[in-house]
Amino acid sequence: MSIVEGAFVKVLFPTHEKPREPGLLHICYCLGVAPPVALVAYTATTFWPADLPVPPGIRIFGRQEAATLNQAPFVLHLNRLAKIALTERWLPDLYRPGQGVVCIAPPQLRDELFQASQELMRRRRELTQKLGIP
Repeated sequence: MSIVEGAFVKVLFPTHEKPREPGLLHICYCLGVAPPVALVAYTATTFWPADLPVPPGIRIFGRQEAATLNQAPFVLHLNRLAKIALTERWLPDLYRPGQGVVCIAPPQLRDELFQASQELMRRRRELTQKLGIP
């Protein structure tokens, strides 16, 4: 596997406190890869309450769907992005077998997430947080 568009990969995602520096290890979704950089979206394994409306840019992966992606249930935040360098500083497993890639999303899911991110940028750009390198 390699770090390509549609990959779920382990990234040191920046924190609010240090938005331009590598931060905490998360599995992130690669929205785009153009060496020497990648644009990744944040994921979290937090529980999303069933009675809470899902805002634009949020995609919930339940147990069954997450399992098909080799993951536990998680929430993808297409509204929390980081531009990262394709270096070991941001991708700690870059030079290990698999490069930290957990899985590659199937084409239908990649298309869905691309459309959702484009829609978010067109209609609700102000909801998007951009971190990482300038």
